[in-house]
Amino acid sequence: MSDFDPVTQDSPIIDWEYPATKAPIVFYNEGSKILGTIFLAAGKEPHATAILLCGFPGNESNADIAYMLRRQGFNVLTFYYRGSWGSQGIYSWKNLVNDTLAAYNFLKDKSITEQFKIDEKKIFFIGHSIGGFAAFYNSIFLNDVKNICAMAPFNAGYFGKFLRANPEIKLYSIQKMLLSMDFVNCNSPESLLDEMIEHSDKWDLINYIDILKEKNLLIIGAKYDTTAPLEIHYNPFIDKLKTNNSKLETTVLATVHSFPDKRIQLMRLISDWAKQIKF
Repeated sequence: MSDFDPVTQDSPIIDWEYPATKAPIVFYNEGSKILGTIFLAAGKEPHATAILLCGFPGNESNADIAYMLRRQGFNVLTFYYRGSWGSQGIYSWKNLVNDTLAAYNFLKDKSITEQFKIDEKKIFFIGHSIGGFAAFYNSIFLNDVKNICAMAPFNAGYFGKFLRANPEIKLYSIQKMLLSMDFVNCNSPESLLDEMIEHSDKWDLINYIDILKEKNLLIIGAKYDTTAPLEIHYNPFIDKLKTNNSKLETTVLATVHSFPDKRIQLMRLISDWAKQIKF
């Protein structure tokens, strides 16, 4: 098994008694039903588990990453935030952040750890776009979450400050978000951007560098990203982390926000990082 590559190969060994599988899951947050899927790695023993967080509006589920991690021996939980893709409630950034915490607490529940073979002490976050922000922000308050991977992550608070200072960028962002509004239950794209402006200080990840620098971080940017441009969301944050000598791996791939033509390279980076993480 030492030469088995979970990025490009199926596992050569099948555990017929405890095979790899997946199951639909439901959990609740503030009275709303949240829908998701859990990918279960083969084997009887409890597994480390990734919470894989999607971006806005959630059409890029990064299922290829979930399957790769499962082949590598990890469980993976994916879900849709409140007010999106059939999950009940209102879609907002605040709810998205809180739903991530609810997912973490769901995996820590004893009945769930037993049912799905989860090692509750080995939970980590992988987030894309605004999901990357949710991963970072929740980890600030969760000492047990020591490992975070973020792909083209948003810095919601820093962007809120940028929107306040640049009304024309806010108008451009509203237009760009309109195509996604059929998939989320919220008032308008403007209300979502106003929420970032309102919480710009609280949600600026740069304000939490002293905590985040102690985490094991893999941050992957996209050179031609027009959704989370490097100049706003990546460079200022990375510069601060590097200055503070964090446990940090970074790279920028020559692609756009959803990494459509770099999926194998993206999975390779995540797979190699996941092999060496410690809990």
